[in-house]
Amino acid sequence: MKLRILLSIFFSLLLLTSCTDKQPEGPLNQKPNVLPALKEWQAKSGYFTLTDKTTISAAEKIPSVSLFLQDLKLMSGKGYSFAEGKNAGDISFSYSKEGGYGEDGYSISIADKVEVLAGTEKGIFNATQTLLQILKQEPGQSRLPRGVIKDNPILTERAFMMDVGRRYYEVPYLKQVIRNMAWQKLNVLHLHFTDWSGFRLKSDKFPTLASEQAYSKQDIRDLQDYAKQYQIMIVPEIDLPAHATHIIKWNPDLAFSCESMRNTIGNNWLPQDLNPQNPGWILDVSKPQTKQFIKELFDEFIPLFDGPYFHVGGDEWQYDKQKMECPELVAATKALGYQYPGDVFVAWINEVNAQVKSYGKTTQIWSWWNFSPSAEKQNVTSISPDKDVVVNVWNKETQGIILQEGYNIISTFEDGPEALYITPGLNGKAPGDYGYFDSKSIYEKWQPETSAQFKGYKVCLWADRAEHQADGWFNQFYEVPLKVFAEKAWGVKGSDTFPAFIENTNKIGAAPFSL
Repeated sequence: MKLRILLSIFFSLLLLTSCTDKQPEGPLNQKPNVLPALKEWQAKSGYFTLTDKTTISAAEKIPSVSLFLQDLKLMSGKGYSFAEGKNAGDISFSYSKEGGYGEDGYSISIADKVEVLAGTEKGIFNATQTLLQILKQEPGQSRLPRGVIKDNPILTERAFMMDVGRRYYEVPYLKQVIRNMAWQKLNVLHLHFTDWSGFRLKSDKFPTLASEQAYSKQDIRDLQDYAKQYQIMIVPEIDLPAHATHIIKWNPDLAFSCESMRNTIGNNWLPQDLNPQNPGWILDVSKPQTKQFIKELFDEFIPLFDGPYFHVGGDEWQYDKQKMECPELVAATKALGYQYPGDVFVAWINEVNAQVKSYGKTTQIWSWWNFSPSAEKQNVTSISPDKDVVVNVWNKETQGIILQEGYNIISTFEDGPEALYITPGLNGKAPGDYGYFDSKSIYEKWQPETSAQFKGYKVCLWADRAEHQADGWFNQFYEVPLKVFAEKAWGVKGSDTFPAFIENTNKIGAAPFSL
């Protein structure tokens, strides 16, 4: 009898113990609110809770995990211990060759412990941003809904361009931009360093060339090191041979002397009040001394940047009518053995492409050489840029031709319903206008192309007619478009409506940030 009672007590205790180890049954967790929205979510019940005893581990040295600990403390005020070794911590990070994660993808399994897997550090970093965003919205920033996340983007390059040529942005501001880009899983920052109003890189070779407000080589090193932490690639651009008014003022001998190749009347490339002063617009790349200057300039700055690209501009030289009205250009075309004056500029692109490639990098240019918008405005050439150049296509009508000719492209239309340009200083105030990013339409309707020739897409923030505005003034114009772009470029529309998207992303807010 006693034995029966003891066995009954034993099995009752065993049953009670096994029940207390289980998570209580409950409703399945909703898909976490994350920007960009998660690709896959397998819902479970209950939560993983971070406590004072929670440890975080990595299978090997992964800088993004250390950064995660720093950001977690910055966001929540709580510090967590690090435990070295695979799966040693309550939240563990490790690499996996399986799972098809690609460059940016990752998985997160949230149960009694949290396991993060990715194929690269980029993937690990993206996982940390997802975890931080979820925690930020939870009480005390200390719990994660149980479930399994599998996530990866549809586009390789998800880029933002800033016009630091027309106006100078302070380095701390650029760092904050970088941090918030990474928060949204954008991964390329294109810096347009030169334009008519400024040259923003301090040169050792040409010490008087830079504008008063310009970035030192230490500034560039600092920016690149900061961007690297956050898995952001910096693409530098020195936009030539046009957009060169500042350079021409510095050395007029580098420009054309003929009137038709000096001004931009009718083309709106210069502020029209400057045209009567005839300040110059384009460098004369038919002259050996001009090409030598550019070569020396590029030799100084191409190796300054760590990334795989160097952008040389190559856009908005004058149309054929202006070219043919320039005796020196016509004579040079004939002397160099080219069929059309436009060939002079395409040949220059190919020369600098060879120079860029000699440093192990890929050249980017803007689409322009084949842009002929009307009978009056023609660009005719008998030669084309090298096929290994990556073309930034801003004009929808020419994109199909450029793809058909075999180029890899980055798409960034300037106008129309799919415009990715933002120009707050100009008059584009309605959908379809030049430089108007229609956030609602892009969110609801835009579907990015994902074929092999599309390297990615790019949002461009231009400073035309806003050169004297404060850095923070631009936030109101690009913050929502970047959020929209980040979500659509990742590949999933997480909200049913645009207003719901705004409400959801407002809950997430800005990234933890400290200089």
